[in-house]
This record gives sequence, C-alpha cells and structure tokens, in this order.
Amino acid sequence: MRVEWFRPDLKDSLVHLYENHENRNTNQIQSYRGRTKLNHQELQRGNASLKLSSVQVSDEGRYRCFIQSKSWYDDTTVVVSVG
Repeated sequence: MRVEWFRPDLKDSLVHLYENHENRNTNQIQSYRGRTKLNHQELQRGNASLKLSSVQVSDEGRYRCFIQSKSWYDDTTVVVSVG
C-alpha cells in the first residue's frame, strides 16, 4: 500500500509518504520534517488522515492524498486554512 500526501501547488511537493509499511520521507519538503504523522492503526481501518503538528501559516493551502494498493486507488484534495 502507498499513501502519499503532497502539495500540488509547490515545486517540491511531498508532505508525507507511507509505502510498504514504512514512512519514506527522504524527499519530504524540508519545512514538514518531523511534523507529519500517519496513524498506522487507523490506516488499517481505512483512515489515511495526516496529522500535522506545530502548524504554521505557510501550511495553509491545498493538499492532495493519493492512496494505492494492488487492486485499487483513490485520491482526494483538501484545503487547509490556518486561523
């Protein structure tokens, strides 16, 4: 299974990547390092929500989540507003 969260409006867009039961964030946007997390137990229940800590004004914008397994894929876009 692959779960990829990214910012389509940014050049280097990777926010968080989970693939083959591991976080693979070597190409993650520098400003997100150490601030993103997927709950692996929730992922097994179908919840691919991304937890972002120490939220900054620059985190505001569009985020896209792409999920792929051997038999299906799905994606969604969310807009994050920082108040």
